[in-house]
Amino acid sequence: MKALVFTDKKSKLVDKLLKLGFHYQSTDKEPDSLGKPSRLITTWANVMNGVTLQIIDTYDECRGENYELITTTRKYVRVTDDCTNISVTMSVEEFMELEQITNSHGTTFPRSETSNENGLNEN
Repeated sequence: MKALVFTDKKSKLVDKLLKLGFHYQSTDKEPDSLGKPSRLITTWANVMNGVTLQIIDTYDECRGENYELITTTRKYVRVTDDCTNISVTMSVEEFMELEQITNSHGTTFPRSETSNENGLNEN
């Protein structure tokens, strides 16, 4: 018997996206065009904070010594502020090191879990 379990761990990248408040939107494949290899683009959005994130899987192609085609997979992340349309591109490793994102309105997410709003010490 097969079971559907929502508590199973996803990839570390997906866990990070969910922690930052992103929600999956779509996956699109761009076909080969004018010598550029195809790309797979997975889009996630944090609607409340106006930020879109795209995970881009691309394939670099080159010819080896014997003219054999060598394909190398690359993955990177593009984060775009929806209000200003300014984007930053980084490696997945760099993205995984991020702890917070601040949008153009100055809103930082996710909010720090260590802040105590009423100033009382629970100890």
